[in-house]
Amino acid sequence: MPLLVGYATLAAGAALVAAPRLVTGPLGLDGQDAAVRAIGLADLVLVPGLLRGSPRWPWMVGRAALNLAQAAYLHGAAPRSGKARAGAATLVALTAIDGATGLALRRAGS
Repeated sequence: MPLLVGYATLAAGAALVAAPRLVTGPLGLDGQDAAVRAIGLADLVLVPGLLRGSPRWPWMVGRAALNLAQAAYLHGAAPRSGKARAGAATLVALTAIDGATGLALRRAGS
């Protein structure tokens, strides 16, 4: 699971850094390019640990925590955008999955 999450995080982070308007436009986050790039950079910080970390559980827990921060940002930055609310809800759901994975990895010692 950490590898799957790591590669998805790599793709998402790189896209957000390189082309934030792919997100800001559809979500109604006009003028938020720098914030979206910062989110992408935060994603990229997690990638090495998710892909090659030992143990990997702290990185999965970190991914879960970052999901919550990103969900809060989306909810606050575009409260009237249905797409932004859906994105925030998706990130909250991913938090549960990533958090549970992190805890399972911790119990397993990896």
